Amino acid sequence: MSERSSLFVNADVFAPTSMQPYFQRYSQSTGASTLADLNRKPFPRMVDFWFLAVCVAIKLALKPVKVEGQTYKAIDGAALVSPEWRIDALKLIAIGETGDVAVVNDARRVMEIANGLAFAGMPHLIEILEENPDDEALGLGDSLAEMCK
Repeated sequence: MSERSSLFVNADVFAPTSMQPYFQRYSQSTGASTLADLNRKPFPRMVDFWFLAVCVAIKLALKPVKVEGQTYKAIDGAALVSPEWRIDALKLIAIGETGDVAVVNDARRVMEIANGLAFAGMPHLIEILEENPDDEALGLGDSLAEMCK
């Protein structure tokens, strides 16, 4: 792990407890033993689900939301730094949101922005996934391709 990502090892992701079923439903890290399970759980890890929600928020030009109410630790900070490019992306996103390059030195602020974006984009991502209840992975791919046109 590089020095540039070591600040984020302890930057855990706290999610609203209302989102916990979705993290479990769509992540293979919570169990997927058959091909049908894999098609219904398109994300290898919970951090991948969370990060795509950040990307959806950016694509839809959503503003970060404040995570309020009861939360739980959804993702360990160590998962964020693997692969390391994810941290670089989160830093660039934080610069874009704040207009301040110095924000990259404040892991807590970078994560606050990223988490706010994730939970702004997550309802849209969940909607996409739930439009295809028998093959979430295929529906997700189609929807993302359409979104990127």
